[in-house]
Amino acid sequence: MYQQPGPQAPISYYGVPAEPPRKTGKIIAIVVAAVVLLCCCGGGLVLALRPDSVAGFFKGLVDAVNSDVSNAEVGDCVNDATNVDDVKIVDCASADAARRVAGVLENQTEAQYHADGMCDEFPATEYVIWIGRGGGRGAVWCLEPIKK
Repeated sequence: MYQQPGPQAPISYYGVPAEPPRKTGKIIAIVVAAVVLLCCCGGGLVLALRPDSVAGFFKGLVDAVNSDVSNAEVGDCVNDATNVDDVKIVDCASADAARRVAGVLENQTEAQYHADGMCDEFPATEYVIWIGRGGGRGAVWCLEPIKK
């Protein structure tokens, strides 16, 4: 009637053994290191085979920043563009040079820019541009034609 219980495992007083820690963090670190290594090797290979391509990239980046009209100072020349976003600083001796910066008026509102007489202190001014945030302040560039 009554059954005898079968053999039982000894009772452990230390609890259930924990799972071994996962190694996903280590795997992610290895993958990231491999990607970084491949990028460095690829960049080194490009630099070794075509050093002018990297120099050209940085030169183009520096030229783009330096030619931005918002960096123009009195005496700098700019191209002949109808859109303010296309106006760039150019060498005054180049064929692209069309206007010279006669004056720069900082901290002006867009309403002041639209008012008559903004560049009256620069009598040779024929073209005026304003760069700033709408409703905020910016700078006005008074441009005069280049006499060629």
